[in-house]
Amino acid sequence: MLSASGDTTLLLAALITAERVPELRHAVTAAAAAAGLAGEELEDFVLAVNELTTNAVRHGGGSGQLTLRQLGDQLTCQVSDHGPGISEDLPALPEPTRPGRRGLWLAQHLTTGLMLDNTPTGLTATVTTTLPTGTAS
Repeated sequence: MLSASGDTTLLLAALITAERVPELRHAVTAAAAAAGLAGEELEDFVLAVNELTTNAVRHGGGSGQLTLRQLGDQLTCQVSDHGPGISEDLPALPEPTRPGRRGLWLAQHLTTGLMLDNTPTGLTATVTTTLPTGTAS
């Protein structure tokens, strides 16, 4: 999966639409599993990515771009959309009585990292997880 030069390997690149969210969830699961992610870590990573893709559809203009990459023992999934972005750096867990606003918080806590980048053209959210020792190609 990794090139001989140690460059990042593209595992999946796809357009996000409401109709494609379930298909993308399955594709991310298959690609992350093939890279060596398994068990609860795989489930957590896929849930985090699903939250990001759902947010792109709901809050980011209805569509976006998903890119899943591997570099050594790191898997990174980047979701970009054309929405207004968000005003906070990292999400806080809302009060229990407040509906919604838990997707980014979940993505942050289910992975080893969440980065948010507001740009003039939209928001890019990136989650990262670490593959088990010995699975990096």
